[in-house]
Amino acid sequence: MKFKSFLCMAAAGLMLASCQNNSATGAGSASEAAKADSLMYYFGQFRGIEYKRTAETDTTLSSEDARHEYLRGVQAGLNAVKAGNEAYNQGVSLGMQMAMNMAQFSDDYGVKLSNRGFLKGLREALESDSVADQNEMQKEFYRILGEFNTAKENRDKEAATAALVKEAGAKKLSKITDNLYGSVGNAQGEKLKAGDKVDLKIKITTADGKEVNAPLPGQIQVREKSDDNPLNDALLSLSSGQTGTFMTTAQALFGQRSSQLNLKPEDVLNIEMTPTVAAQTEKAE
Repeated sequence: MKFKSFLCMAAAGLMLASCQNNSATGAGSASEAAKADSLMYYFGQFRGIEYKRTAETDTTLSSEDARHEYLRGVQAGLNAVKAGNEAYNQGVSLGMQMAMNMAQFSDDYGVKLSNRGFLKGLREALESDSVADQNEMQKEFYRILGEFNTAKENRDKEAATAALVKEAGAKKLSKITDNLYGSVGNAQGEKLKAGDKVDLKIKITTADGKEVNAPLPGQIQVREKSDDNPLNDALLSLSSGQTGTFMTTAQALFGQRSSQLNLKPEDVLNIEMTPTVAAQTEKAE
C-alpha cells in the first residue's frame, strides 16, 4: 500500500476517535446516542468502500488476512488517542507518520531505520536550552539521504541491466546501447539525425503485454546519442516512417518515476515506435 494511503487511514483513525470521544461525552439522550452510533456506522461503511476500491488495484489488500489486519490497525488507532491531551495526541500522530515513513524507506532502500535514533534526536531537541542550527541539520540530513539514493540507483541499474541482457538475449535482439536493444530491419531511406523534429507514434508494454500508462510525447526533437535516453537512441536507428521494436528497462526509461507507474526499476519494457519527420522540419530543410 502506498504511504499516502496509509497516512489518510491513520488520519481517519484519529478523527474517528475524536468524534467517538465527543459523542460519548456530549450525548444528552438515548436518541442522540443512537444517532451518533448511526453516524459512525455510515462513516465506517464509507471507509470500508474506499478500502475495497483501493484493493482492486493493490492486490496486497484484497485477502481476508489483509482486511483483518486493517481492522486491527484501525482499532489500535482508535484506542491510541487520549481525550483532552493535545500534546499526547500530536505525538501519536507523529509516531504513526514516522512509522509509515520508516516502513516505506525500508521497502525503497532495503535499510531498516532506528526508532532509537529518531527518539534520541527528538528528545535532545526538546530538552536542549538552545535551538540547533536547522540549516546545518538539513545539510547533514540530505547529505546522508543522497548517499542512500546513490547506492539505491546503482543497485537498480545493476539489476535492470542484468534483466535486460537476459531478456534481450532470449529474444535475439541486437544491442544498440547498454540500455537499449532492438530490431529495426533495413533502413527505409536516410536515418533520423540530431535536430530533426518528428511526430511520434509509440506504444510501451511490459514483458507480459500490459500497456504502460505513462505520458508519452506526440512530437519530439532528436538529440545526440546518449546512453541515458533510450527513446532518443531508438529514434537514431530509424528513418522517417520506419517502425522499430525495442527493449529497455523501467529504470532506464523512467528512472525514479518507475514506482509511480507501478513498475519496478528492473522491469523490462517493449517499445514499438514509428517516427515521421514533422512538416516544419521538412520545410526548414
